[in-house]
Amino acid sequence: MKILKNLLVFALVIIVGGVLTGCGNEASGKGDQEAVEIRIANDSGTEHPVNKALAEFKKSVEEKSEGKIKVKVFPAAQLGTVTDAMEQTRRGDIDMSFGASTLFAQSIPEFAIWESFYLFDDAAHAHRVFDGEAGKKLLEPLEAKGLTGLGFMEIGFRNFSNNKRPIEKMEDLKGLKIRGYSPIQIKGWESLGVSLTNLAWPEVFTSLQQNLIDGQESATTSFYEMKFFEAQKYWSLTNHIYTDFLWYANKHFMDGLSKEDRQLIEEEVKVAINHERELIAEDEEKTLGLLKDAGININEVSLEERHKMGEVMNAAVKKDIIDKTGQELYDFVMEQVEAERK
Repeated sequence: MKILKNLLVFALVIIVGGVLTGCGNEASGKGDQEAVEIRIANDSGTEHPVNKALAEFKKSVEEKSEGKIKVKVFPAAQLGTVTDAMEQTRRGDIDMSFGASTLFAQSIPEFAIWESFYLFDDAAHAHRVFDGEAGKKLLEPLEAKGLTGLGFMEIGFRNFSNNKRPIEKMEDLKGLKIRGYSPIQIKGWESLGVSLTNLAWPEVFTSLQQNLIDGQESATTSFYEMKFFEAQKYWSLTNHIYTDFLWYANKHFMDGLSKEDRQLIEEEVKVAINHERELIAEDEEKTLGLLKDAGININEVSLEERHKMGEVMNAAVKKDIIDKTGQELYDFVMEQVEAERK
């Protein structure tokens, strides 16, 4: 009897202790929640808008979670290339990363839709599409890769430089020789009478200097950072391709978060995306001013003329893109693009 009595007392102590511990945890609200660390890698420099936006994201998430969620950012390709980072995110070695979605089109062919020309009238139009139903639809293929799409920051519009003449109308492109880098891009420009030669990006500046090519197309900041303005006279704001900056995460990581933590992170992702877009717009305006000071002739191409170019170029590449995306997705995205046009 004495042994039985001792066992009962011992069991009662364990039960009471457990209840008290549970009460303590409930009172603190955090006793049963583990700390969360978010490891984010990207290949952009520390002063790029994406990393400035991530610095604010880190600060806000850590403050609002009262330090329970920690954010660690690895910029400037510290952990490898864009494709390296995607594979690391899939494996769970890191938790989040970025990349222009078209860079992943080989493994996720649906992303080829964004290689269409002149989809958007301006940045606001692009934002409405990427933040709307089309953007959500294009995040779905990531799930099969073990990833969760969070949203789209941006790299911005690509424009056209050359040393022959300003591009004001479609006919001004005819006969110009530029760098080619992908089958769809080459086919699109060839439909307007442009001649393309295959060149690696590091070879472009020398080719421009030696007049092996007449021009090239790129983002405004890239044009300035690569010093192409030293070998070019004209920068025409053709806005022919809009390049997104896809933000994605490891699916297992996101699914393993508490409801509250996930909600906080997703809310701050939206804030960071809007912040990065604002910074990109500021950089664009600043860089255009620097190019003007450097003596570059800058001109805008009318929306009417851009639509004309888009009709010709997209007719040339439409089948190639549909072969990758499928007709249903292609039609859905194009409907959304038109619905968001204002």
